Amino acid sequence: MRIVNNCVYKDSGRLVHDRVTDLIKTMTLNQKIRQLAGIRINGLPEPEMIKDGIGGVNMIFISEAPREIASQIRECQKRITAATPQGIPALFHCEALSGPLQPGCAAFPSSLNLGASFAPDLVRGMAERTRSQLLNLGIRHALSPVFDLARDFRFGRTNEHYSSDPTLTAAMACAFVKGLQGDDLREGIAATGKHFIGYSFAEGGLHMARVQTDWRDLRENFAKPFEAAIRMANLRCVMNAYSEYNGLPVCASKELLTDLLRDDLGFQGLVVSDYSSIDMLLDRVKIAENRAEAAIQTLTAGLDMEFPNPYCFGPDLREAVKQSRLEESYINRALERVLTLKFELGLFDEQDRGYIEINNSEHDRYSAVLSEKSITLTKNSGILPLKDRNMNIAVIGPAGNSLLLFNGTYTFSDRYESEMMISLGRNSTMEGIKEKDKQVKFEGDRAGAEAEISAATDELIRKEHPGVKTMYEALKEIFPNTEYVRGCGIIGEDESGFEKAIETARKANVVIMAIGGKNGWNHTCTSGEGIDTSNINLPGIQAILIQRIYAVNSSIIIVHTDNKPLIDPWVYDHAPAIIEGWLPGIFGGNAIAGIIAGTINPGGKLPVDIPRNTGQQPVYYYQHRGCRSEETFVKELDNASDADHTSQLPFGYGLSYTNFKYSGGMLSADTGKDDIPVITVSLSLTNTGEMRGDEVVQLYGIDEIASIIRPQKELLGFKRVTLNPGETRRVRFTFRLDQMAFINPAKKWVIEKGSYCFYIGKGANNSVFTAEYIQEKTMLIDRAKRGFYAEAKLL
Repeated sequence: MRIVNNCVYKDSGRLVHDRVTDLIKTMTLNQKIRQLAGIRINGLPEPEMIKDGIGGVNMIFISEAPREIASQIRECQKRITAATPQGIPALFHCEALSGPLQPGCAAFPSSLNLGASFAPDLVRGMAERTRSQLLNLGIRHALSPVFDLARDFRFGRTNEHYSSDPTLTAAMACAFVKGLQGDDLREGIAATGKHFIGYSFAEGGLHMARVQTDWRDLRENFAKPFEAAIRMANLRCVMNAYSEYNGLPVCASKELLTDLLRDDLGFQGLVVSDYSSIDMLLDRVKIAENRAEAAIQTLTAGLDMEFPNPYCFGPDLREAVKQSRLEESYINRALERVLTLKFELGLFDEQDRGYIEINNSEHDRYSAVLSEKSITLTKNSGILPLKDRNMNIAVIGPAGNSLLLFNGTYTFSDRYESEMMISLGRNSTMEGIKEKDKQVKFEGDRAGAEAEISAATDELIRKEHPGVKTMYEALKEIFPNTEYVRGCGIIGEDESGFEKAIETARKANVVIMAIGGKNGWNHTCTSGEGIDTSNINLPGIQAILIQRIYAVNSSIIIVHTDNKPLIDPWVYDHAPAIIEGWLPGIFGGNAIAGIIAGTINPGGKLPVDIPRNTGQQPVYYYQHRGCRSEETFVKELDNASDADHTSQLPFGYGLSYTNFKYSGGMLSADTGKDDIPVITVSLSLTNTGEMRGDEVVQLYGIDEIASIIRPQKELLGFKRVTLNPGETRRVRFTFRLDQMAFINPAKKWVIEKGSYCFYIGKGANNSVFTAEYIQEKTMLIDRAKRGFYAEAKLL
């Protein structure tokens, strides 16, 4: 479309900057401020809600079919565009961390699973599939992905994180953003990196609390995924964290939103508020007396748009400008960023794309692959895989016959269950969702009704994604003599199911313990947004059940699913095999059954270090020298004989049903752009076993001596490789040495002269090839050009 009518902003052939500048000149103050806020609605908006337009919209759908969703969004957009004489469209958004958070759409595993896959190419493919469905619906802005680092498992949202490691997270972040936004943003979805910054590492592991780290850690580690996505993937949107840092909530911190995010990291896009975070200035942290003051503080700090509703960015803000309490230039600055994104997305020029009927069959196959690639075998004394198809198997535990429990927050199954819980009249964080036609008839007591809701959610998953199976159902197809007993709930202290579980276990050849937590929004969950914990061990009485079962049958296989790894030294000491499923999504049961039966070879690796208990946290392999050392910490610093401060298992660890041989390691160095050394490390990998399998080749680096304390080691790159029995492939890593740069005491980014050690590891603590490189001189580096992760290729 190119209809000029003497208006530059209507001319699709003009530069975006020129169109934005021209449009702003035509707008009233109220029209401008309306563009700086969103609305969250059920159904089509009343005229008063969109008077003078609106910047963004989140429409909530629970039972509608995708075609109806697309129709309502198009009608809503039509009404909003007509609400301003300039015809300004709204930016429709939704969550999309595990696929579109909408009924009838694709559903994928959790981000923690994706991290465990160590396969950015698969993450990009997932995001591309999400993009196609959101485009089809008319949603052009996704509040995803999450760039937080999973260091504290008390925090309820670790399933939304890719890893505790900044390099792995950066690679996954770039893959997701590139897949979602595409090569041409006019055919893409604006991605939102969140939560800026330090959100996941707060006091007490608590949602919305004060960030508990220093500036160096924040800049070098927590900011790394954001900077990588900004510089390498053109990230268009960022969402602030709820957290406090240096005495201010992030949404009111110029130090973070402008000095760090824009001036240092180079971000040029739109900053949106996490839902109701501006309200916190009034009712939680109490640094603003009224709405106008809260709006002024956040706008001047660098925030551009308020979600979900115009609580502070509304009439009070308009009056503040009129009273000269805030310069209109701040309104124009934020408005320019909002309109720039809308023009970049082509919203002003967009013709109706039409609706294509959604078919999830291919997406479901892809989702199943993601589940298979992510599941991690962390212990196997030889009991796995199970080969005798006629053996008697007992599946025991609350997660054994559930589809819902393999999904978490920001999946539609959890949203559906939470809506039903609201209909039941219980507390939930999903406030403001209007009750729709109930699809569950509540009968009996409340506990019974909650069970009906869970069963109804499972049925919804089956309806939308044919072929999904619970772990028990999938196992019984392979092993006909399989029996399921729940034993106990996820939470609670009811042992009435123990007796039947113990008797069933006694008769079985093998017991599969399906244990873990429940991640989501509602009161039946053990983790989720705003659902944090002070104890990271198994919830309820599941640990007791395991020990009772083990007493009568020691041939147990632990299958653990949750937003965190299994944290139980007793289980690691006694169970013959442990499988970490994380939150593997709707096809998790199929994948886990295949791994147990040996039709699928596990290849996932730990995206986090596993602590031994709550009090040991944080434990992560790249902690600074002297803080924790897997080799020397306990011996030199610990006087308590009953304490073990090493991790239960290290980052990058994971077992397979085949064996791999590493050989022929080589290191070479060359001079690249700006005279920065370019290092190449390569070696050959051979599958020496009898089964096709995947290995993740991992490259680590150590700065041996530095002017400040450095990490014990750093992940530099990784490559997932699939090999047939007897097959050999060579893996080559190439990276700029400035990937290991840091800010020296003089506040300059440098790579210092001295010795650097590089090694290939089967996990962070098991090196198979080591080489040294000597840097002859200290060099100042350009932080904007430095590397974030090594390029990895198969030769």
